[in-house]
Amino acid sequence: MKRWPSLVGAAALAASAACAAHADTNAPANVVALTVTLPNPAQKVFYVHETMPVAPGKLTLYYPKYIPGDHAPDGPIGAMMGLEISAGGRRIAWQRDPVDMFTFHLDVPAGVGSIDIRFQIPDTDRITPNLMDLTWDHMALYRAGEPTRDQLFRPTLEMPATWGYGTALETDARDGGRIRFKPVPFNTLVDSPVIAGQYFRQIDVTPADSSVHRWLDLVGDSEAALQIKPEQLEGYRNLVVQAQNLFHSHHYANYHFLLTLSDHTSVGGLEHHQSSDDRARGGSHMFADPEHFMLDGSLLPHEYTHSWNGKFMRPAGLWQPDFEQPEIADGLWVYEGLTVYLGDALTARSGLWSAQDWRDALAYRAATFAHRPGREWRPLSDTTRAVQLLYGGDLGWVNWRRGTDFYREGQLLWLAVDTKIRALSHDKRTLDDFAQRFFSKDDGSYVTQTYTSDDVVAALNAVQPWDWAKFLHGWMDGVGDEVPLLSGIEQSGWKLVYTDTPSRYQNAVENVGKSEFSASGVDETFSVGLFINHDGNIMDVLWQGPAFKAGLAPEMKLQAVDGHAYTSRVLRDAIVRAQKDKQPIQILAEMDGISRTYAVDYFGGLRYPHLVRVAGTPDYLSEILAAKH
Repeated sequence: MKRWPSLVGAAALAASAACAAHADTNAPANVVALTVTLPNPAQKVFYVHETMPVAPGKLTLYYPKYIPGDHAPDGPIGAMMGLEISAGGRRIAWQRDPVDMFTFHLDVPAGVGSIDIRFQIPDTDRITPNLMDLTWDHMALYRAGEPTRDQLFRPTLEMPATWGYGTALETDARDGGRIRFKPVPFNTLVDSPVIAGQYFRQIDVTPADSSVHRWLDLVGDSEAALQIKPEQLEGYRNLVVQAQNLFHSHHYANYHFLLTLSDHTSVGGLEHHQSSDDRARGGSHMFADPEHFMLDGSLLPHEYTHSWNGKFMRPAGLWQPDFEQPEIADGLWVYEGLTVYLGDALTARSGLWSAQDWRDALAYRAATFAHRPGREWRPLSDTTRAVQLLYGGDLGWVNWRRGTDFYREGQLLWLAVDTKIRALSHDKRTLDDFAQRFFSKDDGSYVTQTYTSDDVVAALNAVQPWDWAKFLHGWMDGVGDEVPLLSGIEQSGWKLVYTDTPSRYQNAVENVGKSEFSASGVDETFSVGLFINHDGNIMDVLWQGPAFKAGLAPEMKLQAVDGHAYTSRVLRDAIVRAQKDKQPIQILAEMDGISRTYAVDYFGGLRYPHLVRVAGTPDYLSEILAAKH
């Protein structure tokens, strides 16, 4: 087992939580006043003004580089415009560091006790004329040489007066479109995004027996986008209950699910300690369209699970005293992989997915990794260490190169752990027992605690003794058949099979899928070895698969199949016909202005993944997905 950095003591972080939990409205004199203004949403530009207490002499300022949850130095420094630093109305010269582009140096003149910092940040991904999704790490410089937990900020937001908003920050006062929040440490501010808009709705999803509030905050480009169905809302209420039944703890004062429902913003989710920042791939159609809702069903459960796994408990290499220090991401197989597993289980337990939806999703992902030849050369551990290179990577050759596989393959790993615990204990103990033991300490506290691989192994052994270190090391550092990829499915009483009919989940991925993990299009990876978008452009070709051997490649555009103009139906009809007549499929494709016909020797017919029960074996999957009481 690879070792992660040494455990960082919780006591070293206590001051951060104390400030966050008891922020004083009468902030001390060294507080940074930060005002972010959105004067014209249609221009999609935030205006930033900081008033920062300083002392005369040399000063170094940082722009956040390593954004928590991104696991990469991707702070949008390149978007910064109009940087001006002044004191008493007089400009102070600044200079960017020649090596670190996120660092600025200046000399504060004698007699100056504070400086004014002004700049602008355009954000076309998170602003529309009717809404915004504000993440504070994009909006501030902070002092070098001081832990971010010790730097207090008083944030103020100026936006259209008619807009509503949601955030985990505490509001001090509102005057029209000017909202002043209570002071918080900078690391808490970065961890507390704001969504706001003309069409905004806040729904209380707090269980009846709880005094800790949970809110579902919705913002969209229209009133229609916010129309959540009663059964969908009930699923989110159940999610809070099922998470409590799983973890037997909480690590926030209150929690806000921040959900943006727009067809004009980027897609994705980012975890925060007391909120989640979710932008539905279904956009304005998430609640109205069943396929969109199914694909978005696991988004909020995943980010909510991160409040326990990733925010409260965090791999030691992913905790740093500020946002400039490099993060060591070796622990992402727990941070993300376990969160996918637990979050998807909560999706089913809460009723946001049916058990069949969960099985279909797992079958599709398992088949994807069974057709991941990159596993022959690149261990899963390297996808965690190389995460900075993999986020946002192109889909072309991803099956050979590998991507952020610690998410979805991590789910298969943790399913194997769960079913192994159940088998070894004769169904007396489960991964739920591990989750409760590992994440329930210090109930109500949100002082970040860190862990190493040894801590994970020790907690697993405390639940069910076994050689977990050997098993996890073999999976993380093994390649090819050394990794028991389907063992969790096989131990669960089910098996992976292929039929000629796509599952409901795969149909949804093909029709409306859009995320960092998948794109919409025609997925014939498991047959001819092609993934094609709806315009007929090849997105990926299975390395050494039938299409690869014929000479096809990503970025080619399909023009015809067996003499007929390309459509997905024409391609699939040709696959069926080839199975019968054993004649190569003739694919006409164009690239760089050159058209050519490629003969694909594939005669295995259509193949789509499903899970089926194995008679006479324990049905662990049904137990895993059942609601807990």
